Amino acid sequence: MSSRPSRGTARLAAILDALPDGLLLVNCNGTVVNANAIALEMFETPGTALVGRGLLDLLPEFDSKLIPGSMRRPEAADEQGRTKPTRMIARRTDRHEYPVEVTSASLDSGQAAYNDIHSSYTGDELLMLVVRDLSGTVDTEAELARSQRQTEMILRAASEGVVGTDTDGRVVLVNPAAAQILGFRASDLGGQELHPLILHSRAEGEPFPYEESPLADTLRSGRKHRVRGQVLWSKSGAQVPVDLTTAPVRDGDQLVGAVMTFTDRRPYEELSTQHKNVVAELTTSHSDEVTALKEAHAAELEALKEAHAAELADRTERYAAEVEGQAELLASVGAQHSQLTAVLGGSLRGPLEELRGELSMLAADPAGQLWPEANQILHHLAAGYARMTTLVDSVLSYQRLDAGVEALHKAPAMIDGIVTGGIDGAVELIGPGRAQFAVHAPPIEAEVDAVRLATALAHLVADVCGVDSTGKTRAVPGGGYVDSTVVVAAAQRGDVVRIEVRGPFAGGDPVHEPIVRGIVQAHGGVLQTHEMPGMSGSAYVLDIPIGAGSGAIVPPEVAVETSLAPPPPPAPSEGVGAPGVTSGGRRRARRSSTDAFLDSTGGAPDAEGAVAESQG
Repeated sequence: MSSRPSRGTARLAAILDALPDGLLLVNCNGTVVNANAIALEMFETPGTALVGRGLLDLLPEFDSKLIPGSMRRPEAADEQGRTKPTRMIARRTDRHEYPVEVTSASLDSGQAAYNDIHSSYTGDELLMLVVRDLSGTVDTEAELARSQRQTEMILRAASEGVVGTDTDGRVVLVNPAAAQILGFRASDLGGQELHPLILHSRAEGEPFPYEESPLADTLRSGRKHRVRGQVLWSKSGAQVPVDLTTAPVRDGDQLVGAVMTFTDRRPYEELSTQHKNVVAELTTSHSDEVTALKEAHAAELEALKEAHAAELADRTERYAAEVEGQAELLASVGAQHSQLTAVLGGSLRGPLEELRGELSMLAADPAGQLWPEANQILHHLAAGYARMTTLVDSVLSYQRLDAGVEALHKAPAMIDGIVTGGIDGAVELIGPGRAQFAVHAPPIEAEVDAVRLATALAHLVADVCGVDSTGKTRAVPGGGYVDSTVVVAAAQRGDVVRIEVRGPFAGGDPVHEPIVRGIVQAHGGVLQTHEMPGMSGSAYVLDIPIGAGSGAIVPPEVAVETSLAPPPPPAPSEGVGAPGVTSGGRRRARRSSTDAFLDSTGGAPDAEGAVAESQG
């Protein structure tokens, strides 16, 4: 205690100072006369004194009627002068306030035990106050109260029913949603056994034993349950379908109850019923519409079938008439073609041959009676008739080949001889002295129709020379000089023979080109055209399969004997039998452009070389 105790009371003072609550002794004047150590810590601040201060200054809300010597009888004290714990605000000596809980008891003098506590007054009475600091406790209680209010608000706002039970299955908690769903008042459910109220029967009306219910199993084993379509019974006896969940409530490891939540399925079932009705109505309506559409579709399909059948019959008749007309037209064309072929082959070619013979005889002039100019004109006319005869023969031969009247007569032949024959035929088509030739044709053997392939080369050479089927030379764009040299080169490329023909003109004559392309395709070959960059004219490339031919033939090597005699004079460069000689004894010079062609896989040569004039 704050005052110095006597030796006999030292132990009691130490015990009082060890108490957790503050002790105050107040005399009949309401003044604090003593206090233990806890009370000094609670009320006293440095520089101030607690003992001697008035009680109402420390506890303004304390009932002054409890102070000894008060003339008013206190109502809160019992017969021994003790009061129940009362909460109030305490004030420290520095005027700081905090919550406390105060309990008081009167301490009488020695003879007060023989008198009534309020019937006698000696002036020695004391009032003992036990003061407990509630600073932390009030905060905790406020937090608990706030949590409880939040829990209550959550339960009130929840749309699901929530019912809490103890271990015996009695209701201890009901939220408003649960009471509303079941038709009970919350006060009617409190303390009642839950199972007999809402789970007493199954949906079929049979009794539902408590031991088989999910709530009983949760309270017995602590397991959670979730049941869909569970039936509860309302206060009116109506069935309430719900989705039910039960869960245990534990205090640590001890099971103290269970909570059951449930959702009313009646709105969902009403919506489901409405949905089923709507689906049924739509299904019926859809079936009627489908039936009507099927009937309409069948009628429309039948009409379309009839229209299609009529249109098909009409088209069949028209097609038959068109086919008949085309057949008549084809027969007429065939007759005209046969007539034209007969005219070309008989009526025209015969007179041409006669005129050519007579002109040749006149041009020969054995008596020397014609002027040189007339003789030259007769020679020119004879050459023209010879060109016309050759052209008619070529066209007739191609027509017979294309119509299937005649077939190719393939046999192994030398490509150099075919090239020579083609150039000779070209001279007959274009006339003598109108072109120069640069030819390279190595000995290559291929299985071809030599006559027809030479004819194709002749027409191709005539085409690139710029001489049409009438014997006229095409005009040069822009005028000026044009090199009339025609390059013809042949080489073996794998299993084909490649022949290139390049001239000063682009070619494409409607008489020459079909003959060339038809004969090449009949041999299974390909005719390609290549532009010549920076140069006039085009290059034609023919690829002809070798077939059963031997291909390139290597000439046998000639043994050379060493001799001291002077070398023989060089062979004459002109004449039949010399290398590079055309028919008629004119030399064929090999151009450097042919070497470029032979060294490449395809394309047109473009270099210049030596050229010799053709037969003329």
